[in-house]
Amino acid sequence: MTRRIRAAGILALALFASLAPAKDKGQDKGHDKGRVLRIATFNLEWLTASAHETPMAPWRDEAGLEAHRRALARILAHDVRADIVCVLESTSRAALDKFVAEPELRRAGYRVLHLESGDTGTGQDVAFLVRIPLDSFKGEKGDAQIRRFADTLEVSGPLRSKDPRRQRLTKHAVVCLSSPLKVCVMGLHLLAHPDDRGRTVRREIQARIAAGLIRREIVAKGYLPIVVGDLNDFDPDVSKDSVTLSKKRNVVRLLKDFDASRPGPELYNAAEEIVPESERYSAWWDKNKNGKRDSTDPVSLIDHVLLDHALAPRLIRVRILHESQDGSVSDHWPVVVELRTGLSGG
Repeated sequence: MTRRIRAAGILALALFASLAPAKDKGQDKGHDKGRVLRIATFNLEWLTASAHETPMAPWRDEAGLEAHRRALARILAHDVRADIVCVLESTSRAALDKFVAEPELRRAGYRVLHLESGDTGTGQDVAFLVRIPLDSFKGEKGDAQIRRFADTLEVSGPLRSKDPRRQRLTKHAVVCLSSPLKVCVMGLHLLAHPDDRGRTVRREIQARIAAGLIRREIVAKGYLPIVVGDLNDFDPDVSKDSVTLSKKRNVVRLLKDFDASRPGPELYNAAEEIVPESERYSAWWDKNKNGKRDSTDPVSLIDHVLLDHALAPRLIRVRILHESQDGSVSDHWPVVVELRTGLSGG
C-alpha cells in the first residue's frame, strides 16, 4: 500500500454549491430537472494525524503525509464535490480535522462526523464529511448525527472461543437525513483480502451483521437505505469477468437482499449503470509490492454504492472518478452517485 506522492499544481476551479441544480445530464434517464444530492465513498489510504502514528502507514516523514493530505483535498474539492462523503482509512478525528482544514477543502464547508471504530488491528475508522443538515440520533451521551450500533451477530446458544460467529463489524457508521430525501447512508469497510477464502467467510458474517442493522436501524425507522464503502469483495451482477464469476461471491448479495422475508433483493448496485463495463473498477492491487502502480497491476470493483430500488427513478448518474488521480494518491478511486431530489408529482 506504500506509494510515492507526486507533486501536483493547484487547480483554480470553482466549487459546485451544495445541492446545486443539475447541469450535466450524464446518464440522466429523462427526468425533469431538479435539485441534486451527491453521495460519495472514497478510501483515503492511511490518512493519519502524524507520520509516525502507526507503523502500518507508509509515511516516512511529515512532509510525505502533508503532500498526501493536500492531494486528497484537491480530489474532494474539485472532483468529488459531494454533499455526503463516506471516508475510509482515516485513523482519528484529529486526522480528519487536519484534512478539512486544508485550504482547498476548507472552502467546501465540510464538517467532520467521526466515531472510533473499535478496530484494534488497524485503528482505521469509517467517518463522514458532510455539508448539508442531517437528522440527529438520541443516545445516552446526547444527540449525535453519526451512529455506530452493536456490531456482533445475534445468535442463540453459547459462543466458543474460536466460533466464527464472534466476527465483529467494527468498521461501520450511519448518518441519516429527512430532507431533501429520507435516507440513511451506511458506510462500511469490510475485512480485506478478497481472494482469501477464510477471510471471505468472516466477511460474509460481517455482511449478515450489516444486513440486520439495515433492517432494524434504518428500514424499521422509516428510512430508505444506501450502503456505501469498501466492501473488499466483488459483485457478480456488475463484474462479469471470469475470475469473479468463477468463485461464489455472497458478500454483496447478502447486503442487497438484506430482508430474506421479502422476494428479491431490496438494493441494487449503482455501478450497473456504468458503461462500458471495462470502466467498472475502483481499486488497484500493488501485486509486486513495489510501491507504485504498474500497467500490469490488476484493478477491480470493491468499492460499492448500493441503492434501495425505490431510489432508482432518482438516479441521474454514477461515476468512478478515474480521472481524479493516476493511482499515486490512493489505491482507490472515489465513487459518486447523483440523485434527483425533485421529481414532478413527487
